[in-house]
Amino acid sequence: MTSATCPRGLVVFSPDFRIKLTLATPDEDEAVSKLRSIPSVRKHMPFLPTLTKDEAEITRIRRAEDPSLLDVLIFVRTPLYNSKGREDGSSYTFAGVANVMGLGDENHGEVGIIIAPEFQGKGVTTPVLYTFLKYLFEHRKLRRVMFETSTQNKPMIGWLEKAAGLRCERIREGEWKSESGPIDVRSYAITGEEWGGVRNELERKMGTKKISW
Repeated sequence: MTSATCPRGLVVFSPDFRIKLTLATPDEDEAVSKLRSIPSVRKHMPFLPTLTKDEAEITRIRRAEDPSLLDVLIFVRTPLYNSKGREDGSSYTFAGVANVMGLGDENHGEVGIIIAPEFQGKGVTTPVLYTFLKYLFEHRKLRRVMFETSTQNKPMIGWLEKAAGLRCERIREGEWKSESGPIDVRSYAITGEEWGGVRNELERKMGTKKISW
């Protein structure tokens, strides 16, 4: 069993339990505030407002009340070792945030993700998005999930096109505004009919056996 849901809570694990996704909680307000202030994070998301810890709390509460939004926290399992260097338990470390916007009667949504810099390049993005997308398509029954990213965000474009095998649907020039000028945006999407193929490819890349939950 790799997921659990209840009326006011959500916990979803990746197949190997390395990744855990949960609803936002007060315990991570400060971590979220710090994440949104990191220059390398803001580089490709200049529209993202910085938040104090108090503002992060207010934003979390407000967004939790909006049925068109779903915000989750990303945690990565970290092994704990004893004095002999042997693994002796584990803990989960905050590693970023993900969300889906635009939920409604049409069962569509736009997904966003921020991986903390210390976890980038460590094989976290694929299991995180696999786990989140599996939940959205197979539990929330979304029919279409969209992604939008800066044309300069090469890591995200690489994941969408190489890992997930998606094609850019369109490029909108100057769609996002920043202090340094307008930013062109690339749009991608996965439909419910396409999800099975994307899921199988991600499972192949992760070396994961097909699972059902």
